[in-house]
Amino acid sequence: MTNDVFVDDKKIKDILTYISGMKHAEQIRMMFLCSLNGMRSINFAYLQVKDVFTDNLKIKDVICLDYDKNKGKNKCSYYMNSQLKKEFCEYLKYLQRKWKDRLTAETYLFTSQKLNKPYNRASISRLFASVYRKFNIQGASHLGRHLFVSKLVNSGVNICIVQKLANHKNISTTQHYFNYNDQMLANAVENVRI
Repeated sequence: MTNDVFVDDKKIKDILTYISGMKHAEQIRMMFLCSLNGMRSINFAYLQVKDVFTDNLKIKDVICLDYDKNKGKNKCSYYMNSQLKKEFCEYLKYLQRKWKDRLTAETYLFTSQKLNKPYNRASISRLFASVYRKFNIQGASHLGRHLFVSKLVNSGVNICIVQKLANHKNISTTQHYFNYNDQMLANAVENVRI
């Protein structure tokens, strides 16, 4: 079984533009970017400053999370590409304006209206679903993860590497995430010419 929702980069850019006009746009945009980098909502909902930034507020290359911020009783790691690092650096400026001198290593990156309380995962799912609905896309917070895995697989990244990047125990789980479209199938056949 594959994921049949396909969202191209242009549509993602349109979604991010739409988000920029929303209330709490900075938080929502960053959560979407975390999802598009393969994170589950449980991973980014509970992210704290110490998870993403060093003690001197430099961006980490890898976000390493303990079991309390992951599905099951496993640790997980998410590698940061240059774009996500840049986005997190900009987001840090937003957090510094928001929290001023109260920003600490324990501060959650994404908070609801309650002071420094992380977003509820069900609320995140509803929020993502409402944004995707505006673009006639059926999906919620997990769709970004599907798109991340699909993009890696369709770019020719070895499935074992994709499995590791997605923090899947079994490669069969990773295989459920990828999708394809007619253009990808045509391109694949084109590449096997003699």
